[in-house]
Amino acid sequence: MPFFSMQYRVLFHDTMAYGSHHHMANFKFQNIARETFIFDSRLGQSWEEQTKDLLMLTRDAHSLNLSPVGLAQSVAILLSYEEPSRSTVRLCFRIMGQQGQPVSCGYQTMLLLHKDTHEPAPAPPLFTHYLSVEKEGNLVEKLTNPSFAERTHCGSRWVREIFSEPVRQLGKSVANAPRETAYPKIIDEEFNEYPF
Repeated sequence: MPFFSMQYRVLFHDTMAYGSHHHMANFKFQNIARETFIFDSRLGQSWEEQTKDLLMLTRDAHSLNLSPVGLAQSVAILLSYEEPSRSTVRLCFRIMGQQGQPVSCGYQTMLLLHKDTHEPAPAPPLFTHYLSVEKEGNLVEKLTNPSFAERTHCGSRWVREIFSEPVRQLGKSVANAPRETAYPKIIDEEFNEYPF
């Protein structure tokens, strides 16, 4: 399964007094991946043009915190999509440390509204381009029934399925990538890259 992936190094302001990352940094990881994905996409028009008439709201967000990460350690952030509709999409996040250990998982449901009417608005190509299941490199979450979001609320067995061994190996590779290959990308569990 392909994911949008990126590496992030834990900085001093991400940590607590006893040295590991603050639980709220898990939402920061989600936001950094979301914004990098939206703002760095090279699809046709710029994100400014595609979203000029839209309000993008995070309707709900959740983070299940699983293990600490220390100062200066890197994490891998993997993003996928779930339950898209005409004007909403749920972004699913898996965060792993340098040994491939799960750090957190969670989701954000984004709602798109027209800036003047505040009515639901259709998603622009920067969101919909990666939603076609027929398209190679699509980011549609494969975990269903229960959904990714439901799994984050259900406990250990379901969380283990979120972090399958191939996903953990991908996370370990992204978290440990040297600077020259640590750029944001769409990559699958077999390490195939897709256009971003």
